Amino acid sequence: MLSILSPILPMILLIGLGMWCRRSQYFSHHTIAEIKRFLLNICTPATIINMTLLMEIEAQTFLIIALSYIMLCVFLLGGKLLNLIPPLHNTLNPYVCSGTAFMLVGMSLFTIIYGAEHLATFALLGIGHEFFIWTIYYPLFHLDTKGTKITIATFKNLLTSPFIIALVAGMMLNIFGVVEILEANPIGSGILSAITMLSSVATPLLLIALGYGLAFKVDNLKASLKFVFVRFLVVGVLGLLFKFLIIDPLIEPSLVVDLSFYAFLALPLMFTLTLFVEGVVSDEEVEIINGAIGISTIISIILLIILSILIPPAIL
Repeated sequence: MLSILSPILPMILLIGLGMWCRRSQYFSHHTIAEIKRFLLNICTPATIINMTLLMEIEAQTFLIIALSYIMLCVFLLGGKLLNLIPPLHNTLNPYVCSGTAFMLVGMSLFTIIYGAEHLATFALLGIGHEFFIWTIYYPLFHLDTKGTKITIATFKNLLTSPFIIALVAGMMLNIFGVVEILEANPIGSGILSAITMLSSVATPLLLIALGYGLAFKVDNLKASLKFVFVRFLVVGVLGLLFKFLIIDPLIEPSLVVDLSFYAFLALPLMFTLTLFVEGVVSDEEVEIINGAIGISTIISIILLIILSILIPPAIL
């Protein structure tokens, strides 16, 4: 039991530190917002580059990326179909159901529990997720909520996204064997070390920011729980069906593949959904989304802890 607690305890302590920072007002909301921006625009791209540079690229690599992309499209469609049920109807349902906090939560928590050596397959699901966000999710969100049509500017934003640039750069450098060249050169080795250091900074900062953001308004609790219910209903039902009917027949059976898939399904709502909805919906609805993100994050942490007990790092 103590061996299971070992990788989880630092996570709990850092989240607790973030909660203390909020209660004691050690950090202001503005400071946390700047930290999140640093994580999104600097640390996360560095993590993506570091991840893609070192992963082993095979034929199955692109299949896993494609399947995760298709699966998220299914989740988005599931959210739209759920809107046919009047008590559950909400314009944001498709976006609550499909986007996940992969970069800001998934990568860090998975690494803490299972270590970077088992990150490759889980990361492939995340690559599919990032392509989905910037090619399907983001344009459709603006189409549904603002009536904004998909234009050349939409694709320009996609191509200039730090996530997409990092993904493409990392994959291309990996394919052409640039890592070996960089490692053999003192300057190149220093660049790789700097990228690795930026990646390592992401985890503790993220957990502190997570703890800081775990605050809920009682008045909005019911509405937030409704979003959480809708998300885990769609992801749980359609996700498991997709795995058993599509992924299992196509992907070579592996405990790491199963683990990565279940961990991916356990992730909370996408944190940047808060940024998307600001100015689109009322302030109260923004608070409801924030509450749903907080609740789903707590549930996600619990699910990942349970997963680490069912599939402990030692058996991988």
